Amino acid sequence: MQDENIFQKACLVQLSTGVWQGVTALGSNLMEKIGNADWLKGAKVLIDPDCLSSVRSVLSKARTHLAKAALPFPIHGLTLVPKETLSRIDEALSQMKPEFEAEVEKFISNYEDERQKARESLGHLFNESDYPIDVRRKFRFEWRFITMDVPGKSGILSPELYQREKEKFQALMEETRELATVALREEFAEIVRHMVYRLSGEQDGKPKRFQSSMLEKMGEFLDSFGDRNLFNDEKLAALVDQARDVVNGLSTDELRQDANLRRYIADEMNHLRISVDGALEDLPRRKIRLAA
Repeated sequence: MQDENIFQKACLVQLSTGVWQGVTALGSNLMEKIGNADWLKGAKVLIDPDCLSSVRSVLSKARTHLAKAALPFPIHGLTLVPKETLSRIDEALSQMKPEFEAEVEKFISNYEDERQKARESLGHLFNESDYPIDVRRKFRFEWRFITMDVPGKSGILSPELYQREKEKFQALMEETRELATVALREEFAEIVRHMVYRLSGEQDGKPKRFQSSMLEKMGEFLDSFGDRNLFNDEKLAALVDQARDVVNGLSTDELRQDANLRRYIADEMNHLRISVDGALEDLPRRKIRLAA
């Protein structure tokens, strides 16, 4: 696959979210009463942070879900997603948006009461103007899909501009390939290392404890790898196949009940860990800078 054709197999997703922070900076006049305002910075909490925790939790879940299906992209705020997963991502985000809106409405219904509590707690530091009249506008949960392509020849761009834009696009694709390769190898390495740590040795004289999520995370990575391996990382694909052979059919209960099986899996995963760490060391770590 040619890197410049990556958008035949993937799409960019921009997830745009916002939450009222409920915090504001303390004025310099107040800080001067404590010391030199040029050296002291302070913040005032406007509302109980716990009131916004459930709203932030939904956004965190959305970003985590997207990260598991996506790959990094050099332009801030955009992630690269295989076309096979686009409908699933859209469906998941569509399900989370009503959940987000419900939590926002719950916060808004308590907004006046929480502001009154802040008035009592802050005393003379309370300032009505710190609180948005229409606080709902401070919350946002939106996403859109974006495609890109090699700049085409047209009457708009001169031959010189066309050539420059084409080179910039190709450099962008090369950086995307490197970022995606590093991200997938590091994600896989982290999962393997965690398994090795949890399955090896003892803690307080007993085998280390592990949760079912340990195998679930490995399973999720193995299941999504085929779609996410957009740049055909053959070295990582071979290591992923090894991991699949090792964990195929494994259950958490078997690992907990069978010490010999646990040691065998730990040894196999440790051999794999060494190979994965080597694959990370083999990666070039150059930074591509796009021309302005």
